[in-house]
Amino acid sequence: MKHLITAILVCASSILFAQSTGNVDVTINGQTTREQLAQMRKDLQLQGIVFNYAPQFDNERRLLSLRYKFSTNDNVLIGEGGHEALQQAGANVTIHVNPSTKFYSEERNVAPHK
Repeated sequence: MKHLITAILVCASSILFAQSTGNVDVTINGQTTREQLAQMRKDLQLQGIVFNYAPQFDNERRLLSLRYKFSTNDNVLIGEGGHEALQQAGANVTIHVNPSTKFYSEERNVAPHK
């Protein structure tokens, strides 16, 4: 029970920290669909962030790679990047964007080679 309460407090403080700093976090992986990307674009627009992206899908509609750019509503570039190996097991990209400070960072994960 003690561990559960600690986990809840950590999650709650992480959410509050992200909201208080104005950061918007997005995670994309090989299972991300066109519809989810479009929803991310709409959600980010509400936060004052323009999300432009160029996806590459295979014949089975799985996301292979993605190039992306984040800017403010007045066309100030916040950051851009991409991930070319999203179909590898465990591959994803987590993007942190803050429209007010123009902060951008990303963490790309690719499965280790065996």
